[in-house]
Amino acid sequence: MSSVTQSTVVVRAPDVRIPGSLRDLETITVDLDSAKAELKQKLTFPRRIVVAGPDDLLAAVIARLMASERLDVEVAYTPTENSHASAIYPPGDPLTGTPRSVPLIRDDRGFVLVGKAKITGPDGGPLTGETFVDSEKLFTGQAKAVIVEPTGEGDGVRARLGKGLRRKWLTGRAAQTGGLELVVTRDGRTDPSVVTRATFYRNTDDWLLIS
Repeated sequence: MSSVTQSTVVVRAPDVRIPGSLRDLETITVDLDSAKAELKQKLTFPRRIVVAGPDDLLAAVIARLMASERLDVEVAYTPTENSHASAIYPPGDPLTGTPRSVPLIRDDRGFVLVGKAKITGPDGGPLTGETFVDSEKLFTGQAKAVIVEPTGEGDGVRARLGKGLRRKWLTGRAAQTGGLELVVTRDGRTDPSVVTRATFYRNTDDWLLIS
């Protein structure tokens, strides 16, 4: 057994089948509805973590590493389906792949974004406000939605309008949206809180992706 195998832990969502090559590794099963609390309780900090599940589980694992100041831990991703994150961060072999540093995108509430965020008004309706990417204005007034994604390289984040004619991406280090009532969906999970600001930006430290 290699040193990488000996110091690798699999974090999986319930009912996710583990690839045969990973079945002998230590495995932690995490409920997606309570991922933050369960990771805080169960997750140690091995050399490498393999995440088997949807994008929001990958985001929760990276958020846990960020909060614990352990972004030196390598992270491999084995998604359960083609996803926004797997397109941005093409998965490598979880055991033989090598780590590379990629931008870590987080928001002002401490959540990590790995795939796609959608900002709307209440009940998915239009939002009233404005969005800037760095110092460049995306819109002011009313919009059906704002989409924010990591770029996986470069400055780190990009944003566009969800619908309409002006769907050009703006890219920078931060995408800031302010408005009257904002609802944020991160990696497929809608936050129940209604907020007046949603900022996604590149963290000071990157994370290590196995590619």
